[in-house]
Amino acid sequence: MALLARAHQADNAPFPAVTLLERALRVTPGRPDLTAALAGALRRDARYTDAIAVTREALAAGDLSPDIRFEAATAAAYLGRDGEALAHFNALLADDPEHAAGWFGSHAQALHDHGPDESLRRLRRATRCGGAAGKYWGYLAATLRLLGRDAEADAVEQAEVGDNPKRRPLPDGVKALLPKLSADFRLFGNSGRLLRHAVACAATPGLVLEFGVRRGTSLDHIADAAGQEVHGFDSFEGLPEGWVNSPRGVLTTGSQLPPVRDNARLHVGWFEDSLPPFLAAHPGPVRLVNVDSDIYASARTVLTALADRVRPGTIIVFDEYIGNRSWRDDEYRAFQEFVAENAVRYEYFAASPYTKQVAVRVLEIGHSK
Repeated sequence: MALLARAHQADNAPFPAVTLLERALRVTPGRPDLTAALAGALRRDARYTDAIAVTREALAAGDLSPDIRFEAATAAAYLGRDGEALAHFNALLADDPEHAAGWFGSHAQALHDHGPDESLRRLRRATRCGGAAGKYWGYLAATLRLLGRDAEADAVEQAEVGDNPKRRPLPDGVKALLPKLSADFRLFGNSGRLLRHAVACAATPGLVLEFGVRRGTSLDHIADAAGQEVHGFDSFEGLPEGWVNSPRGVLTTGSQLPPVRDNARLHVGWFEDSLPPFLAAHPGPVRLVNVDSDIYASARTVLTALADRVRPGTIIVFDEYIGNRSWRDDEYRAFQEFVAENAVRYEYFAASPYTKQVAVRVLEIGHSK
């Protein structure tokens, strides 16, 4: 069972991996390797609270292994618990100072409470660890660029990024943002903080919508900050088509709906089926949209359907806008087509290289002129 679970993990299919690992632990309880693997599968399945519960039990039992600490830190980071995440990362790095992924993960969490210099120090340290992922250089170049440290970014790109296809996507994506950066642009290290900032900047009254709910983590941040009813759309069957190296159905929840806040409503189904009747029943403009659909076709469906609801001041957040090898053909492409077809003037006011998110403020749209 454990071998099959790891095969599912390798195929980016954490949902079945969780089931198999839970069974394996019932047969042979207390195995640290299986416990860490289960925490990792839960984290990849976006079940962050469950992953934290597993790691807390392991830590309480005396398992201070790097794998358990890493999973505890990463799950806490996804939930927006910066202090908890950084404490776990720091404990991990104290025991294993050559843990590249620990330095890399901690750089994003350090940004908010310790500033960009400490964040960059950790990111640079990650690149110097033995066996460090080459993509870390791309993150370093991109972060330096967004901080306005162009000479340093140029040096990193020339020396370490070059034409490497695994290192180029994020620096290239950031360069595409630069001409449209707002005067109040802010850099973020995690998803929750960026989403809450986006909600705070969404001053135009209207609908608050998310497309791609999965386990409900981002919807929870939005609903907590919005001060109004919010709506989440998802098939809960995974992506409708293959994406990058993943097959159709990846990111499924097995049709399990997540628990949500009292002010959140879920709309189950493919976007092209669930969105038209919703819009017919809910008139008025859009205040904020979180597009977490990943693939071009889904983002295109959403933006086309909402075109006549978008107003100056509408905020659009994209979850996978830059950083992937196919970024030019995914959410970025869908938005650029939307811009061209609807005479949209816009600016980017927030981004997170670590999470690949970008937040857009609409300044003008053709039908509002």
